[in-house]
Amino acid sequence: MFAKVSLAGLIVLAMATWASAIVVDGVNDFPPAALIDADGGDTEFAPLDIGEVYVVAASEGLYIGYGHDQDGWGSVQIGMAFVTDHSGGSVDPWGRQIVFGGVCLPHYIAYINLDSGWNEWCGWNDSGYWDRGANILQWVTNTPFDEIFVPWEMLGITCDIVSSMGFEMWVTQDSPTKGPLDLSYNDGLQLSKPSGTTWDITSPVLIACYHCIVLNAPSGVLESTWGDIKALYR
Repeated sequence: MFAKVSLAGLIVLAMATWASAIVVDGVNDFPPAALIDADGGDTEFAPLDIGEVYVVAASEGLYIGYGHDQDGWGSVQIGMAFVTDHSGGSVDPWGRQIVFGGVCLPHYIAYINLDSGWNEWCGWNDSGYWDRGANILQWVTNTPFDEIFVPWEMLGITCDIVSSMGFEMWVTQDSPTKGPLDLSYNDGLQLSKPSGTTWDITSPVLIACYHCIVLNAPSGVLESTWGDIKALYR
């Protein structure tokens, strides 16, 4: 069961299990306890809408499943931010009207263009730009329930203690004037709501808060985690 408590702009979720039978095939085989957000129905148009979001932390990596149906629309893209330590980038690697602020900067961002299936794994290199790996992600998006698997090695996480990480995801479109049309955690910032949609903006949307996924970690050594950030607020 997941519980949410407020912590200086973070949302802390109860510990996920390490036992996993998740298959990345577009079929929802996540356990009910893995639900972190029942997000569906909060946009004007269904192809912009993120549905239920599930996260399972397994011994081999992070499984994320979510409801989304492109339904024939073009130019739709999905982005995900992963906050694993203090450092990270403040700009969107695909040039969307999104920026990141506060102490919670994402060190990794995943993007996929649903028209072509082109995906990128973007890692902040602390020199002021994103390193990119193209089409290396196991990501299924051609079904109404989409799934992605990210190995711990790609996130730089190996540990033998309980730790945590930040996570947010969004729907956007293929244009430098597009912002987050739907968001998982930051619902108040999304540009599409049942009452209407703001399609184009010139001032970026600031994301500074995330789901905080508490992990029951595998064996190894953890260099830095959300625990370091949360300690700032004690």
